[in-house]
Amino acid sequence: MARHWKLRAGTLLAAGAYGLHQLRYLLAYGSDSHHELASQGHAYLTFVAPLLAVLVVLSVLELVLRIAGARTEVGHPRAPRLRVLWSAAAAALLGSYSAQELVEGAVSRGHAAGLAGVFAHGGWVAIPLAIVLGLFVALLLRGAARVLELASEAQLRIAPPQPFLPIRRSRRACAEAGSVLARHIGGRGPPLPSV
Repeated sequence: MARHWKLRAGTLLAAGAYGLHQLRYLLAYGSDSHHELASQGHAYLTFVAPLLAVLVVLSVLELVLRIAGARTEVGHPRAPRLRVLWSAAAAALLGSYSAQELVEGAVSRGHAAGLAGVFAHGGWVAIPLAIVLGLFVALLLRGAARVLELASEAQLRIAPPQPFLPIRRSRRACAEAGSVLARHIGGRGPPLPSV
């Protein structure tokens, strides 16, 4: 059971790392980001996007199948608290971005090496982006865990409505209602139809 949760988390973190990398370059270089990505040795990322899309679709399908079969399974692992997930996801995203940029700096000719390759030329934007994307990943993981919990609960049984009990009016209340009509102060009737 925990294996499925880890696969879902891994898929979301991989998609988040890709999104972090692309957003960092988009925010730093604007409309020239695709030229900068090509000149700095990021051409391999064009093959990563379709693979990530397939992983995300498979992860969603797996979640839907687990929701459909949730009533037959015994217990679901509880996801960690949101703060724990958020901080872990943000740290993982920032760590994967930093490692990716360090490797690209060591391997690619057009890419800056060392910490300059990670944080120079607008690379510092990756820190707040990692925090925001980490929150998004954490919310998705907590949401999936909650949906599985709700799906595995026993169906709610709604009791049939009770028959209406006859309301007994006291004789005095009936007499007062009758006396209002008898004294002609009960309001007027509908208007006569016009001819």
